[in-house]
Amino acid sequence: MENTALIDSGLVVLAILGGWFFSDFLYRTRETALKRLPLLLMSFAGLWCLVNWITHTIAVLVVNIKAMLAGTFVYSYHFYSLLLMGVGFILLSLFQLSQIRLLSRGENAYKALRQVSWLIIALSLPIFPINPIGLLPVISSVLILVTAAATRKQWTVAKQEIEITEPIALA
Repeated sequence: MENTALIDSGLVVLAILGGWFFSDFLYRTRETALKRLPLLLMSFAGLWCLVNWITHTIAVLVVNIKAMLAGTFVYSYHFYSLLLMGVGFILLSLFQLSQIRLLSRGENAYKALRQVSWLIIALSLPIFPINPIGLLPVISSVLILVTAAATRKQWTVAKQEIEITEPIALA
């Protein structure tokens, strides 16, 4: 593809802006004491991975549609596996973002977030020797895991504050 450096830079900017808006929304409507910067880091990492897998899937489709229009398209396992990999990782990234959202809401979503992040690492790490961009989901999942583990004390404080500040219903 042409201008891959320009496209990759645009994707990083898109992920930063998306992470900024997503984390700002979650921060303003939150029920936890999770700080803004950790929430931004987790949102950015999740969106960075998601946006790259969406563009991967679009690129696979565009290349094969061009081949179909030229009359040289052959349905192969390579096409199918690339498309399946893109859709599978999109779904995993969406689930990861939903767990980040739940975590920011004070839900007990750390275990599911940890499991999906480790699953993404396990599935994408073998891609690295074939294509160095395969390290991107690993880096984003490690960033999410480290940030979530570092802010773990904030969740317990937030849950205690929520329980204390709930209004008492009078009979």
